[in-house]
Amino acid sequence: MRSTRTVRLAVASCAVGALLAACGTPRATPTTPPRPSGPPTTYVAVGGSDSVGDGTGDPLLDAWPQQFFRRSLPQAAVLVNAAVPGSTVAAALGDQAPLAASSHATVVTVWLVSADLLGGTPPATYGAELLRLLSALRSGGATTVLVGNVPPLDQLPGYPACRDGAADTGRSLRCPAELPAPATLAATTAAYDQVIAADAARSGSVLVDLHDAVPSSAAHGGAPFLTPSGTDLSTAGSTLVARTFGAALPTAASHTA
Repeated sequence: MRSTRTVRLAVASCAVGALLAACGTPRATPTTPPRPSGPPTTYVAVGGSDSVGDGTGDPLLDAWPQQFFRRSLPQAAVLVNAAVPGSTVAAALGDQAPLAASSHATVVTVWLVSADLLGGTPPATYGAELLRLLSALRSGGATTVLVGNVPPLDQLPGYPACRDGAADTGRSLRCPAELPAPATLAATTAAYDQVIAADAARSGSVLVDLHDAVPSSAAHGGAPFLTPSGTDLSTAGSTLVARTFGAALPTAASHTA
């Protein structure tokens, strides 16, 4: 009897154990990966020499689009630096804008002023071409476009140094062949800034005010904005530009969204 009872208890225990094991083991069901919270961020930088990183210590790390990318966009974002040294807005319409379109950019930065301004492109012509560029990049509103204006060039160290003839004193300045008078340069800068602001508003782009950010930084003891050449952004200058663009980035497109 004892033996039979022992066998029966053992069988019952096994049955209970099997039932508990079955209850504790979930049935295998097909799983799907979690959906991303939004579309992936593809960032395209449209610009000239400043956006390539000429003058910085390490262009691959210090160019301002690289710094903006690391500081202000999600970790999973992708950067396409379409900038071409010396590019004008008209040139960017032909090569950089198509690259942004084919990359399906969701965020685009545009800073293209030096080549046109120093090359003598009239503000009205520049404004018409910039509006075409911004409108093409906006892709019907699907892309966040940030466009930078012109810092006060007459207030940067390179300009007065060139005006004073420092290029002939052994310094490594690169001065334009024809340097405009201070009043002329200030007026041209103001005209460019006016059309940039108007184009940003008309195209639905975000205006990035470098005209105020640069002298404000210098007034508070900021590091030199330009390299000793007087024409290239320094690493510190690139950092300032990146931070200014980042501060203007709409929250929905930033890493904090």
